[in-house]
Amino acid sequence: MQENLNHIQMFECRENPKPQDPQMLPEPYGAGLYPKLVSTLTSSDLVLRRKAVSAMLHYFAQKQDHVTSVIDKNGITALLQTLCDDDVEVRINSCIALRYIVEQPKGQQRILEQNLQAKLKDAVYDTQPEVVVEALRVLAAMDAHWNDRAGTKALISVKCIPLYIQQARDGTTPVKTEALKALNKVYNVKEAFNEVLENDAMEMLASLLYKQEAQVVQQAAENIAELCFYSAGKRAAVKNAATTERITIDNNGKEQCLGCNGVETLMDCIENESNSNVLANCMKAICNLSEHPIARTRLHGAVHRLREIEGEKGVDQRLVTSAKRAIELITWQP
Repeated sequence: MQENLNHIQMFECRENPKPQDPQMLPEPYGAGLYPKLVSTLTSSDLVLRRKAVSAMLHYFAQKQDHVTSVIDKNGITALLQTLCDDDVEVRINSCIALRYIVEQPKGQQRILEQNLQAKLKDAVYDTQPEVVVEALRVLAAMDAHWNDRAGTKALISVKCIPLYIQQARDGTTPVKTEALKALNKVYNVKEAFNEVLENDAMEMLASLLYKQEAQVVQQAAENIAELCFYSAGKRAAVKNAATTERITIDNNGKEQCLGCNGVETLMDCIENESNSNVLANCMKAICNLSEHPIARTRLHGAVHRLREIEGEKGVDQRLVTSAKRAIELITWQP
């Protein structure tokens, strides 16, 4: 009897295990992992939500199978809900996770089937620039060749183009850069060109060529190059003096400008424009164009106005110098 009691005391009378930390996130083995992570994304505990989305990113970076498994467990819906989370870190990581998903054919197909593209777009209205940057990257990742640009077409249908233009105009430098990258993707859909131009994108792009970080200038220039592929884009570029100044540097640009009535547009600009920066750019473009014999002949009609600018009192010295140079080039005789 005593021996039995000793045995019970040794093996059965142990201390109760300590309660598990409620903020721990144990990861089940195998397929049980994915529903666990997805359900935890909507937990009331912030620490658990952070751990869940971070763990999801950890697995996504390892192999695509993890991405497709989360998609199968209704992970897209859960991640879209976390885009409205009170915590900035959760929102940022959720955007990154969604980018992994939209880059997969299965993930993008599920989003398009359920018409969730508008919810992706809504993330760009976030108040935190860091979240906006990641949200714009998600939208840019929707452009894919394997479904005939269906993702891009869907985003255009929910009016993403005006949103890109607005963010490129008003956002911080990282936001501007990503908005311009996303805008550059829409040109893969031919019908997008007109909508971009109708939203005064060329004016915005030209303004970004000045006093901006190098990456913003680069992306703006790439967008201008894409828009100038069609005649309507070239005409819009010519109407903007800041853009025309750069286009008319080489002979090909001069020919394009002549073909789109650029000379007449510039002459009208120096007659009616009051902004000194725009006028200076107009005259620089005129100087470039005057190297072309046909353009030089047409520009003789601008000499009178250029002489007025040169002789005005109190005018910006840059304008005087530019007007004088333009007159010399236009009236040059071989």
